[in-house]
Amino acid sequence: MYKMHHPKSDIDRIYVTRKGRGRGLLQIEGTCKAEIINTAKYLHTKYAEDQLVNIVKSQAGNQPNMNSTTETAAKVAEELN
Repeated sequence: MYKMHHPKSDIDRIYVTRKGRGRGLLQIEGTCKAEIINTAKYLHTKYAEDQLVNIVKSQAGNQPNMNSTTETAAKVAEELN
């Protein structure tokens, strides 16, 4: 059983869960997109009535060159669907 798998044996096994006999790594791009969506949901639900967050949201909507978390989350969600 010792050294059963070669360290570079199969790239596909890298992203398989450990329970499925893989190495259990997460894909960076998917994890980043999921965190963007989760952050936007958190800001929308937890700070819906916060005055300062609402000011920032309104200013982000007025300026065309400003990247906001909610706009980015909307783009990512649309891309995933």
